Amino acid sequence: MIPPLSVIKRFLSTHDLAGKRLVPFITHGGYGIGDSEAVLARLASGARRDAPLIMECDQERRTTETVARWLEAIGT
Repeated sequence: MIPPLSVIKRFLSTHDLAGKRLVPFITHGGYGIGDSEAVLARLASGARRDAPLIMECDQERRTTETVARWLEAIGT
């Protein structure tokens, strides 16, 4: 049986993001980002990819504050 695609992989493989700005927000539980950036490069090759925000999600307050600062910095 072929495993189902993750929600993100399914989205990326079914939408044309050529020329679109892709701002990755990658969270993990302490195991690192794995192949996240390679997947984005493969499935959204035509997108303009900003440097990702990568966080280990360990504390809600710190996560919220970090995300808010990041969103301000990228101008959203």
